[in-house]
Amino acid sequence: MSEEDVREEVIKEEDIIKGTWGTMTFGKKLEYLWMYYKSWLFAAIILVVLVCLGVTMYKGMHTKVLLNAVVIGGDSQKAEWLGEEFAQYAGIGKEEGVVRIRANIPDDKGGTTSKTALTTLMGADAVDVLVCSESVFWEYADQEGFMNMGELLSENGVAYGGTAGDYGVLLEAGNILEKEAMTSYDKIYAAVPINSQNPKMAAKFIEYLLQ
Repeated sequence: MSEEDVREEVIKEEDIIKGTWGTMTFGKKLEYLWMYYKSWLFAAIILVVLVCLGVTMYKGMHTKVLLNAVVIGGDSQKAEWLGEEFAQYAGIGKEEGVVRIRANIPDDKGGTTSKTALTTLMGADAVDVLVCSESVFWEYADQEGFMNMGELLSENGVAYGGTAGDYGVLLEAGNILEKEAMTSYDKIYAAVPINSQNPKMAAKFIEYLLQ
């Protein structure tokens, strides 16, 4: 069969499809599209994925992060709620930037999983406030990995009473995290790493936790 004959057969088949398209079932239409246009469909899907990825990367590069808070052993389903509540407390508008609450690091009593994840985040300057159990707190406090809490809170006008030590704050019973069952350990500590990128906002977050 010559190339011209093949072209004529294709045109005839396309004419038949066009004539019966309105009466074809949805399944038949999909079958036809897949048979003759799958390469185009693949190309369209790839294009959509690339566009979405580009938009996400652009937003990530141009979104100002006002606070990175990590809650060890926290309830990840309540992380977004906690961020929204703090933003409202601090009077942060959506146009100003975002508050990120990470609660997906498990409280495995200083095990390899949590230690590796937390060390990686802190090494990448991605932790402004750390909320954790007593054992995790002292592991980093003994290495002088936290800012002096008394000085930080005083400089930012936060009243802290007798709950603040040199490197962190032991939240009093009945604090908001305890009320909302955000964590499961008895003693809840909050501290600010020495490489915090937003110490002023970190102090505001601790003020929120202390209310």
